Amino acid sequence: MKAAPGQKLKVSYVGYLDKEIDIVATQTKYTIVLDEDAAAIDDVVVVGYGTQKKVNLTGAVSSIESKQLDNRPIVSVSSALQGLAAGVTVTTQSGAPGADGGSIRIRGINAFGGSSTSPLVLIDGIEGSMDSVDPNLIESISVLKDAASASIYGSRAANGVILITTKRGSKERFTITYKGYVGWQDPTSLPDNVNAYEHRLLTNVIDANDRKTPLDPAAQALLDEEMALYKKNMGKDPDLYPNTDWQKAVLKGSGFTHSHNVSLGIGSERVRMLTTFGYVKQDGIIKNTDYQRFTFRNNADVEFNKKLSMKLDLSFTNGDRNASPYQSTIFNYMNTRSADIPNQFSTGLYNGNGLQGNNPVALMLYGGQNQTNTIRLSGAASLAFKPWEWLTLEGKIAPQYNTVNRHNFKAPVTTYGDAEGTQEISSASFHTLTESASRAFYGNYNFLITAAKDFGDHSLKLILGAERNTYDYKYLKAYREVFDYPQYDQITAGGLTNLANDGYRYQWALQSYFGRVNYNYKDRYLLEANIRIDGSSRFRKENRWGYFPSVSGAWRISEEAFMKDAKDVVSQLKLRASYGTLGNQNMAGSDAAQYYPTSPNLDLGFIGMNDNIYPLVTLNTMANPDIKWETTTITDIGVDLTLFDKLNITADWYRKTTDGILMTLSLPLVNGFGAPYQNAGEVRNTGWEIGIGYNNQWGDFSFGVNANLSDVKNEIIDMKGKTASSGVLMNMEGHSVGSIYALKSLGIIKTQEEADWINANCPQFNTVKPGDIRYADTFNDNQITEKDQTIIGSTIPRYTYSMNLNFGWKGISLSAFFQGVGKVDGYLNYYYVMPNYQGGTYRKEHLDYWSESNPNGKTPRLTNDSNNWKDSSFWMKSAAYLRLKNLQLGYTLPKRWVNKIGLKSALVYVNAQNLFTFTNFWQGYDPEVAYGADGTGDYDAVKMGGASSANNYPQVKIYTIGLDLKF
Repeated sequence: MKAAPGQKLKVSYVGYLDKEIDIVATQTKYTIVLDEDAAAIDDVVVVGYGTQKKVNLTGAVSSIESKQLDNRPIVSVSSALQGLAAGVTVTTQSGAPGADGGSIRIRGINAFGGSSTSPLVLIDGIEGSMDSVDPNLIESISVLKDAASASIYGSRAANGVILITTKRGSKERFTITYKGYVGWQDPTSLPDNVNAYEHRLLTNVIDANDRKTPLDPAAQALLDEEMALYKKNMGKDPDLYPNTDWQKAVLKGSGFTHSHNVSLGIGSERVRMLTTFGYVKQDGIIKNTDYQRFTFRNNADVEFNKKLSMKLDLSFTNGDRNASPYQSTIFNYMNTRSADIPNQFSTGLYNGNGLQGNNPVALMLYGGQNQTNTIRLSGAASLAFKPWEWLTLEGKIAPQYNTVNRHNFKAPVTTYGDAEGTQEISSASFHTLTESASRAFYGNYNFLITAAKDFGDHSLKLILGAERNTYDYKYLKAYREVFDYPQYDQITAGGLTNLANDGYRYQWALQSYFGRVNYNYKDRYLLEANIRIDGSSRFRKENRWGYFPSVSGAWRISEEAFMKDAKDVVSQLKLRASYGTLGNQNMAGSDAAQYYPTSPNLDLGFIGMNDNIYPLVTLNTMANPDIKWETTTITDIGVDLTLFDKLNITADWYRKTTDGILMTLSLPLVNGFGAPYQNAGEVRNTGWEIGIGYNNQWGDFSFGVNANLSDVKNEIIDMKGKTASSGVLMNMEGHSVGSIYALKSLGIIKTQEEADWINANCPQFNTVKPGDIRYADTFNDNQITEKDQTIIGSTIPRYTYSMNLNFGWKGISLSAFFQGVGKVDGYLNYYYVMPNYQGGTYRKEHLDYWSESNPNGKTPRLTNDSNNWKDSSFWMKSAAYLRLKNLQLGYTLPKRWVNKIGLKSALVYVNAQNLFTFTNFWQGYDPEVAYGADGTGDYDAVKMGGASSANNYPQVKIYTIGLDLKF
């Protein structure tokens, strides 16, 4: 049929908005570009080994669209997930360049004591690191939270599954897009320490409180004169009257950051390709720290004919991270050294007195480099054959190669005891170099059969598949010390007196078979059943195979005839329920015990005797041949509701129990061996979550709000009567993983009568006085000892929430994203919050100390008495917080402007990340951070909440200006 002039031609395509064009007599050729239909895209959700319509989901799945990540200054995708999905808790440990990734927990912590707690991450169906993906490449993220949605991944899905789908080419003939930003970083918050005069003033108070007899009048007058002179000249002479702002001296890095991403797309009816190049660079807020990453990805789709098609993907990432080998020491001293210690003398020499030679500024500038290079190369080739419309056969090969090279060159830094340099102090005796290299080859091979057929009111879909995963890891390390020519920091230049070499190789394999059947009757009654069978090389033959089934169903009440009259109000109402099991074979750590836990592992080495070196073989860790799969059972009940086609509500209740947890239990020391892995623990997580979304438009004005709230109660049910502790963190039956274990504080002793009663009837560690901390006698033996320690708090975040607000008017857009935690405990101690602990500094809050003239002071009396330095609830605070995670103002230029210069669209925006935080946690310390972790930026991901020390690289605010262009 031929369209005549004056008629309209309507063009439509699945997934795109319809477009009408007027037929003009003078025009015979038309170029028509269709816009993506966001609503149609939203209707489809990525699930295991395929997609499903959102309305037909029977499991608990959270879907995150690319627009929720757009134009945010994100380097690590894991941290960007924070607050975007109900039931997903993300803890960002550090703001260090290249180490700002988040620790992700889906519906609580399942395990402890050696078993891995990280979710499975799949990028276009292939396991990988989500922080290696350029956020600009992401099309969507699906989080599979219950057994019904995740059990098709079986043994790898116990901690949840995150599916990342990258963007692919469209049928547009040729497209170019550019996304980029520039900006800078600042610390979110820093401790407010006292100045030099205040430090000496408080130190004098301690001396007076601890002195048995007061100073005689002459000595007191001399001290008062010295203090007055210091106050008058403070900061004028760095040799005699220093007033060092250690934070200002250390935080000299530019914090400059920029990112650029260019995508080239080419398409036709048969071939579609999208090629993307990305570059990001972060300079640290301290000197000599930075991170840069190059990314390349090419996704190609080829349709040979209606029956045969192919996908060919290639991805390459190269990341370089520079840090200081003294980084934890630098931040430790930055926040804890007193201001009356000079940084540099008037002669320019760096001071080491009072710093044990560890001048943080000198260490930062001259202490060497800790360099890490990470290269990831992956490819995926798949071939799909459709002999009939209802049947698809697909095979995929997806190898992945990762290599990590580390170069840690640690230089001794010389500081001085005076301005003339007559006394030298060194941070170390000699240069050291640790060089390590690892490479890992991961192989994924799978074959999939998908059959889908409608039979009248009945729809049936069946998936059957087989998959093999292999892993081969090799590691080499060399150590040297004493470099005569430190400018040449290579292994061959090191001395031969004290050296070390190490190396090993590990392998594992996983063979799997899986299937899923979906049944749909009249789009009202939905049923899904999954089964996965996994065989792991980590277990012996009799325990090798694990079986992980699940079943789920849903009732779309809104599709019933009796709901027809309510359709204008209740657009959708669906009830869901699921039950199933998942497994886990992954054990934390990097030693042979996690790869070969059922076999004895021999350690090889050497021993010197009588000037000779002999080979040595030892058995240090016991093996357990009887371990088997760790199993997680999940029950989920949910409801999905849409009102007026605008208001979407999703709510879930769940119970998740993990049994047979792979963990190590302490053995008697007389045994002499390291403990083997056992199926010894049980943890239960019970929780609920709710998500609400509303979007509407009135003329040129649009408004949207999306919010979620979730809670989880974590409890250790069984660990064979044992306990396990690390610092103030304790795992104990009947309490949550990572509970805080310390004395219970009853507050500050107010009167001498109260102190006398305690000393006579319930003595503490030392003789107490008014102003000291009083502890509870929980052991009920009329004395305070370590036996009175008890569980005082939990580091598992509860009541996690977020809210995203979007406003639009014509080309102007404004969005604000808030995220927070309603209940969690955080703990700090030692010289970070305890006044003058081991010679550390004071904070401004310590000026409000208890004294006879200030009986309501918030800080205990100033003293060197160790009674007040005990771990107790006095030093625990709520780490709940509300954070403005992201604020963005953008302007989309009118098309009539940009079309004149060859652009299809142009957006300019300003963005602020981590702009402000409301919290009652210790001032200057981020409530989100697991203090006590490694200050280099690497961390123990099991810790969630406050631990003890605070030598971490601070989290940062990021301010950026960006462009988003499409040609």
